[in-house]
Amino acid sequence: MLRTLRLLLPLLVLIAALPRPASAAPAEDAAAPFRVQFGETSVTHRIMAVLSMPGASVRLAVSESSAGGYRVEGSEHAVAPLSNAQWRVRPPSRPGLYPLTVTDTTRGASVQLQVFVLSPWDHEGRSLNGYRIGAYEETARDGRERYEPPEGFVRVTEATQNARVSPNFRLRQFLCKQTDDTPQYALVQPRLLRTLEAVLAAVNEQGHEASTLHIMSGFRTPYYNRAIGNTTEYSRHLYGDAADVFVDTDRNGRMDDLTGDGRVTTADAEQLATLVADIPTEGRDAFVGGLSTYGPASHRGPFVHLDLRGTRARW
Repeated sequence: MLRTLRLLLPLLVLIAALPRPASAAPAEDAAAPFRVQFGETSVTHRIMAVLSMPGASVRLAVSESSAGGYRVEGSEHAVAPLSNAQWRVRPPSRPGLYPLTVTDTTRGASVQLQVFVLSPWDHEGRSLNGYRIGAYEETARDGRERYEPPEGFVRVTEATQNARVSPNFRLRQFLCKQTDDTPQYALVQPRLLRTLEAVLAAVNEQGHEASTLHIMSGFRTPYYNRAIGNTTEYSRHLYGDAADVFVDTDRNGRMDDLTGDGRVTTADAEQLATLVADIPTEGRDAFVGGLSTYGPASHRGPFVHLDLRGTRARW
């Protein structure tokens, strides 16, 4: 027996030294220490992407009082105080990423706004600086503002594609898959980020230590959407508030076994969809948007589609 153990020992050491699949750490604490309003965008997380047109004047406000007041820092922003907790901010006129930090001087706590100044888009052509966009529907669906053609897009470069857009998500996760080259252009709406952070928190509360969600498809240009055979002219992917997602803590590119039955099936997507449906978002009592589950196929595992169209839809 002792001889057998001596023979097996080198093999056991070798097995222990073999690389193992990386397991994801739990998601970071995402909640903002205080609520910030940037124009019409409510910032509820300590890091959040917000969108601005070049040189637009934006009202910035903090909803909580602080004995020492607040400090606003952003080297390339023009910041004019309106009161102890309100400012008029004018981002730069050049498209790009310009962080803006609001700090509670009493506690030292801060909220970082990832201000993306958009590249304007007039919708007269089919490409933006050589990047193919395609054509949006000229008329908003049912006259609703969320279906208005976008005024501009986030310019994505080698330097900015890894930027955080919320505590547990990065810009690169939302890019259209029509090319890997940079620069390219994208859209990711803050309302989608708030929802994804809430879903991720719910996943972790159920005992799955996920550092982020795998986003199989985020933003799509109208050109790419049609190229892959999608005939939905008003797909929310085109407007930056839709995502096809799954949980992938072992990073194998497929949905995890959320149900614990030893298999990965549609039931796992259904469990994730239940978490989505049960979360409060944007101050509402329940998730309001499009939600659907998709079962596994030969080239992929199951996943969940969610979007923030503002009306309930299931299919």
